[in-house]
Amino acid sequence: METQTMRVAEIVPAVYNPRVTLTEKDFEYQALKASIDEFGLVVPLIVNRQTGNLVSGHQRLNVMLAKGVEETEVVIVDMEPKKEMALCIAMNKITGEWDYGKLADIMEELRDAEGIDTTTTGFSDHDIAELLGELDAAAEDIPDVEGVAKKDDDTEGIPCIVGEYKFRIPDGPYKDMMADIREKVGFSKEMVEGEMKRRLMG
Repeated sequence: METQTMRVAEIVPAVYNPRVTLTEKDFEYQALKASIDEFGLVVPLIVNRQTGNLVSGHQRLNVMLAKGVEETEVVIVDMEPKKEMALCIAMNKITGEWDYGKLADIMEELRDAEGIDTTTTGFSDHDIAELLGELDAAAEDIPDVEGVAKKDDDTEGIPCIVGEYKFRIPDGPYKDMMADIREKVGFSKEMVEGEMKRRLMG
């Protein structure tokens, strides 16, 4: 693997990069910044020698530019433009699935540890509470909404309110749905809510 040091200001983002650019108001941006502040840039940027384009690391580059970082170590690849595009997509798309049980155990351990800021993992406090089942318990305390008909009196599952309907989704299907949504849009509360709305309206 070839690496070299480059000036951050001279790294050229790929204009075709399909990822939406994060801004400072986005939770994901702040989480990435916190991670870089805490751990440094542990995953280097990837640059294609043939085109000079940045292939992977556009969000990290934006954070480094905002922080005023002058130089960084990059991985150099040598490929023709179409393969570069394919690699860019792959680096954005190819991920594994979470084992939510193990993930919850780790998050609980990190949250209870001294000197650990859990937002450096990329998960918000809301995400972690949901992983640990704390939101399920809180949801049990949702009061009846005036004028909302209670359509399902089951005591099992996750309580939901959609318009005038109040019902419960069984734990299994709910977890499957949430895993599918997070696989598509990540763990941002806003992105998950947006995907839920899209599915309801779709």
